[in-house]
Amino acid sequence: MSSDASDGAEASANREPSPAVGDLDLDETIHQPTRLRIMTLLVSVPESDRLAYGFIQQTLGLTGGNQTIHLRKLEAAGFLAITKEFEGAKPRTWVQATASGRRAYADYLSNLEKALGLHIPK
Repeated sequence: MSSDASDGAEASANREPSPAVGDLDLDETIHQPTRLRIMTLLVSVPESDRLAYGFIQQTLGLTGGNQTIHLRKLEAAGFLAITKEFEGAKPRTWVQATASGRRAYADYLSNLEKALGLHIPK
């Protein structure tokens, strides 16, 4: 074995084993890729802002049915609020991250950083 290979093996042996996915403290509701993308988009705007349903759909390239299912799961978890209003005769659906949704997202990122041994600048 070359010294480079033995150095790599030694470093590997000294490293702590990675935790199993089930051992990670990651919120499964947010961890699902589509819901993670939705939450990332929602928390990227100021707390007082809300996004139009159609804007989320277009920005993330989701189908209406798929988006609705994921929004309902996030709403059931208390991570976002969905409001329906009329602008003139046109119905509009608005989506906004809740305070608990923003906290859950921040906790998710923090736990992911710890699991990966990273520091992601805020």
